[in-house]
Amino acid sequence: MEVARTGTSGKKSRLCRAYRLLFVGGGLLTCRRHESAENRAMKNGYAQAGMSTVAGGGQHGESRGAADALDTVLAVARRGWSKARASLIANSAGLAETERLRDAFRVFSDAAARLEGAYAVLRGRVEQLSAELARANGELDRQLREQQVLAERQSALLAALPAGILVVDSQGIVREANAAAESLLGASALGQCWHDVASRLLPTESEFEWLTAGEASRRVSMQDQALGTGAERIVLLHDVTEAHAARQRLERNDRLAAMGEMAARLAHQLRTPLATAMLYAGQLERAGLGEAERLQLGERILSRLRSLERVTREMLRFVRGEGSPAQEVEVGALLAEAAEVIEPLVAARGVAFICRDDTAGARLRGDRRGLAAALLSLLENAAQATNQGGKVRIEALANSARVRIQVSDSGGGIPEHALPKLFEPFYSTRAEGTGLGLAIVKSVVEAHGGTVDVTTSRDAGTSFTLVLPRACEPHAPVPHVHADAPPAFLPMMHDEPFARREAA
Repeated sequence: MEVARTGTSGKKSRLCRAYRLLFVGGGLLTCRRHESAENRAMKNGYAQAGMSTVAGGGQHGESRGAADALDTVLAVARRGWSKARASLIANSAGLAETERLRDAFRVFSDAAARLEGAYAVLRGRVEQLSAELARANGELDRQLREQQVLAERQSALLAALPAGILVVDSQGIVREANAAAESLLGASALGQCWHDVASRLLPTESEFEWLTAGEASRRVSMQDQALGTGAERIVLLHDVTEAHAARQRLERNDRLAAMGEMAARLAHQLRTPLATAMLYAGQLERAGLGEAERLQLGERILSRLRSLERVTREMLRFVRGEGSPAQEVEVGALLAEAAEVIEPLVAARGVAFICRDDTAGARLRGDRRGLAAALLSLLENAAQATNQGGKVRIEALANSARVRIQVSDSGGGIPEHALPKLFEPFYSTRAEGTGLGLAIVKSVVEAHGGTVDVTTSRDAGTSFTLVLPRACEPHAPVPHVHADAPPAFLPMMHDEPFARREAA
């Protein structure tokens, strides 16, 4: 009886263990979605059999069939567990791969989302840039149209300007020229070398004015200026023909006005020698006049008449302001010509004469006779102001642009109160002077584009300094234009010192 219980208890234990295995296996299988309907039915049957057997064992009424059923259930449970374990292992591998795929898809989804956001930002930026580019293109189109209008207007203004305008490039070639320039030059200058174009211009007594070639010659002034920061230069031609004629008329009117103001002085200058000549002529009628006295009176009459003629000639020269045609003359030749006339006069007065030319062949362009007369007038004044034993000096210096001629004496100087009126017509510090000499000197010098200055002192004497422009070499304003350093068109060089050559 005890043995039967023990056997029954062992079977009960095996049955419970089988049930647990079946329950666990069934639970695991239930967790999987791929579990079959057959397995679920078998699990239910096995569970019911197990429950019946357990209940019967508790009442000590189990049978042999129940024990076999329990063994069968245990075997089925084992087989189910083996299948469940195998399925679990397989499903676990699938789950790991699924998780990896899910992670990859999640990463891909995040990247796609970020890419889509970046694309949206990029698209917005492209639209913004496209709008800005459209506005910029519109602004450029507007500016281009304005520039075209401005260029057309400037071209029209350039063509309508009365002054001639030429543009010379770094190689000295004329690249642009308006109608006025071609009209003044008499032919088109486009594409030509500026040196060749300018060489057709003829110089005048003024270093800033030129005469165009041809029958209808015009007087033009010329200026140039660098064009921007480049190597090109712009040349400006002005027709000053009418202005020059008007200036001459104005100068003549000024001289006539000066004559009107000084008619009384002129009358005095003419009356005195005329009255003297008439007195001498009256003495020729005396009875018993000897031949020697007659010749002496005749010489005195001629002297007074020459004085009248000289006053009249100087007056006319001052009023008309006329001179000989312009020509080039060496400064040294002018000095030699003046020295030849004045040297005997100063020697007769016991005055030393010094003439020095340090111009190295420099030339002047203008009225040769007028320039020579001006120098001679200054030398005569110097000789008359110098006492016996004194010195009269004339010397000339030159730089690349100007010539300086200085006439000095060792006399007693000019009174200070006389300096402001010194160059006025008919003003003289000497009783026998006409007062026209210095006025004519100033007129001649200024007509040649120069200046005249005076310095005086009681101890050192008086010096008159004439500064005149040199004749241009060559005779045309040819700018040598270079890209690196374009030079000035018409160099003045006022501040350049006058070089003095050392005597050999």
